[in-house]
Amino acid sequence: MKRLLALLSGDAPALALSELKSILHILYSRDSVEVFTDRLVLIESKADDAGTIVERGAYVKEIIEPVIYAPVTEAYGDVVVFDSEILNAARSFAVRAVRLGDVGYNRAEVERWLGGVVESRFPHLEVNLSSPEVVVQAYITGKGFAAGPLLSRQRYDRLEARRPKMRPFRHPSALMPRLARCMVNLTRVKPGGWIVDPFAGTGSIPMEAADMGYRVIAVELKRWIARGCLLNLKWSGHADRVELICGDAANPPLRGTFQGVATDPPYGRSTQLSDRNIRRLYLNAFSSITQLLEPGSRVVAAIPQQRIDPALLEEAGLQLLEQHPIRIHSGLTRIVCIYEARP
Repeated sequence: MKRLLALLSGDAPALALSELKSILHILYSRDSVEVFTDRLVLIESKADDAGTIVERGAYVKEIIEPVIYAPVTEAYGDVVVFDSEILNAARSFAVRAVRLGDVGYNRAEVERWLGGVVESRFPHLEVNLSSPEVVVQAYITGKGFAAGPLLSRQRYDRLEARRPKMRPFRHPSALMPRLARCMVNLTRVKPGGWIVDPFAGTGSIPMEAADMGYRVIAVELKRWIARGCLLNLKWSGHADRVELICGDAANPPLRGTFQGVATDPPYGRSTQLSDRNIRRLYLNAFSSITQLLEPGSRVVAAIPQQRIDPALLEEAGLQLLEQHPIRIHSGLTRIVCIYEARP
């Protein structure tokens, strides 16, 4: 195990941190981290797992092996440099720096300074700005500089390819794949386990869960949407891992036990239900699903802030653990809520 540094997305740092901790729990059954800044988090992980963490994640941008630390001073301060097997084995490098937050340092000057630090500590290395063997990624923060070999970086093109507008069946309320993937991770279900989506819609969550190797039960009430969901699942190449059922989430035709739930229930203008009836729908659906979960399982739901109080689902046998507001547009804020099924 190594001490690694993860860069979180700036879109939703608190949600990103929760996702990272969930991924660590999935891999190692523990989720302890050390927060360096709101976007930089120190973790204990195998270096070979850095790619797995970033690939699984939606809001984890990249991971480095932290080798260089320097406090903030006018002269860049006293620098601490640790040994690195990666840099010892490499022949060339280049420093790439990013500024995080409101910091006044010149990025190019910091890159040149850190390049000199690397050359002095690892004199066998040559600078190669066009095609370096190792990228030394540096973060400029209000607390100082941290830098080291880049182990893995998020490729957002794979998620962009599954955006709702790219799918053969579209609906304006469809969840973006990035948020859907994050919600699946937040369930903390181990690879190969069963995840249920009782409000499957166009298939955003089932697609991401299947892409990560889970077995999925997807329930959708409206037949025409269920047909569209199946079309999207086939298009994505994941239909064989998803059991799609046209049925009622309030009375799901399911047997057995499952390990987690990730779902985006109906909300706002997409449903004609009154506030009273939508609350009844939520209570009936989540009460039914909770009965099918193993004790301690997690339920992750995107609750519409304008219509439902997240605490409502505690009446369905769930304990609210976390809530993270995500603004969709001016008229809608979803709250990504994490619940635990009570024994």
